[in-house]
Amino acid sequence: MSNKPLSILNIGLDRDLLPTDTCTESQTRQLFYTRNLPACQVHLVKALPNTRADRFDLDECLAVVPCPVRHWTQFIPAAISRGADLLRRERFDLIQVQEPFVSGLAGAYLARRFHLPLVVGLYSDEIDNPIWLAERPLNRLANKVAKRVLRQAVAVRSDSQAVVERLAGYAYRNLTYVPFLITHADRLLELSPESSALRASLLAGKEGPLLLAVCRLEQEKNIPLMLEAVAEAAKQHPGLVLAIAGQGGLGDELIAKAKRILPDRVRWLGWIANTEMPAYYQAADLMLLSSNRESAARVLSESLLAGTPVLTTDTAGAREVVEDGVTGRIVPVGDLRAFALALVELCGDKGRLVDMGREGRERMRTSVTAEAVTSQLLQLYERALGRAG
Repeated sequence: MSNKPLSILNIGLDRDLLPTDTCTESQTRQLFYTRNLPACQVHLVKALPNTRADRFDLDECLAVVPCPVRHWTQFIPAAISRGADLLRRERFDLIQVQEPFVSGLAGAYLARRFHLPLVVGLYSDEIDNPIWLAERPLNRLANKVAKRVLRQAVAVRSDSQAVVERLAGYAYRNLTYVPFLITHADRLLELSPESSALRASLLAGKEGPLLLAVCRLEQEKNIPLMLEAVAEAAKQHPGLVLAIAGQGGLGDELIAKAKRILPDRVRWLGWIANTEMPAYYQAADLMLLSSNRESAARVLSESLLAGTPVLTTDTAGAREVVEDGVTGRIVPVGDLRAFALALVELCGDKGRLVDMGREGRERMRTSVTAEAVTSQLLQLYERALGRAG
């Protein structure tokens, strides 16, 4: 990479980049990239209609430009208009998009119009995924759009080696695995002084074990399967409690289901800030993930960094983080019986959970490094700009 900083126009839907009273995890991650790549970045992001300012400078080399819209469908033309204005006034080396669907369409148009290389992020396992395609008719159209955007890209960045391997035959240019940067890894590794009191509060007099789920309350997470498996496990382990951190459109439906099959055993925590999550992970005996599809679920790495083993479905990326039987358990996607049997087994052996958590923490301590992520990103951008040797 030359001494001159890269100038990158990013397009995405991450509202967490917009200024708030506290620095968000998204802001921390982008500040790290800006200061360590080195790069000057402008993020054009979807914003609420009442957003007033035209631009927020988070750092001398990091700016966020809000694109206020009422619905995600309005973001594409609005991002094209705002992006074109930026590209006429400022110099950029490349355009990078968060995903190949909504921001991808805007970025692909602007990259072609202004003759700039396009780098696409692929942080899901949706392309040609039959589970995702069957969820709703719109997904089939989105799949076609995404594949066209990916074919235009000069580089594709995925946070899952499994996704990279599955899509290797599609001939996408510079399809590269770059691990997701966990900015709060140090806090997860440190013992949280609040975890013991938090554990006691969540258990509320029950003997445990304490189970934790950290996920959006949406269809692809298949939380009904998790609740049913926990209900089965509770028959043999009457002291168990499940705490769920997250928000989403299925919240009311899931709460109603939990009241029917798991009365007084589920704690709905809502959204928890990353700065507070280490205490929750460390308070739990086991973390659960029951998704139908993932790319590389960050919560798996976070949980193991905190020393808490995991029970997860076998989505893309799970085996890159978890060794089945050593740092957790992996069961087939959508298999309620397998999930419940594994949960019953793990809940019955507290010593094994402790050993799994200890082993998971030691492995993650040596495998998750900011330096490795930075190095791989630099190499990706070099190839995208045609500078690789």
